[in-house]
This record gives sequence, structure tokens and C-alpha cells, in this order.
Amino acid sequence: DIYGLESRSKELERKSQKWQSLATKKYGEKKKFGLVEVYKEDMPPDHVRKIIKDHGDMTSKKFRHDKRVFLGALKFVPHAVYKLLENMPMPWEMVRNVKVL
Repeated sequence: DIYGLESRSKELERKSQKWQSLATKKYGEKKKFGLVEVYKEDMPPDHVRKIIKDHGDMTSKKFRHDKRVFLGALKFVPHAVYKLLENMPMPWEMVRNVKVL
């Protein structure tokens, strides 16, 4: 082979395989401690209701340190209201079940 095409193609093939293996290591499915993905069960509606009931009144002394955190979270209220409106049942629906984190 005068132009070295065969050696170039072998070199390109080797580089291609090396790049492929590095890419699969970097971007492939990641395993943490032998588990690929952890399935989270849905929380019961009563749990969310209890949290809202417990944190509904922030005037208690129990929450005086949390007030700063909640004031910082006020910037997310417009998005929360949007999500609330998005998940409200339509007038023709009796009930709408919505997934909760």
C-alpha cells in the first residue's frame, strides 16, 4: 500500500473504538452502589394534607426560625399558583388525581 490507507483505516478504527468506550463510560447509564434506579412510591394524600395542616399557621413560636426560609421561598409562589391552576379539576370533572412528589 503506497499511501498507507490500510494503516490509516486501522488507526481510525482503533481511535473510534477508544472514543466509543470513553463515551459509554461518560454518558452511559450510571449505577450508584449497584442500583440503577430507585423506584419511589407515591405519597398518600393524607400525608400532604397533614403537612399543609401543620404548616398552615406560621404564627407559632415553633416556626420562628423557618420564617426566613419561607420568605425566601416566596419567589416561587407564582409558579406554585400556576401549577395549582393547572392541576385543578375542570368544571366537567368530578375528581382529578395528580401525582405528588
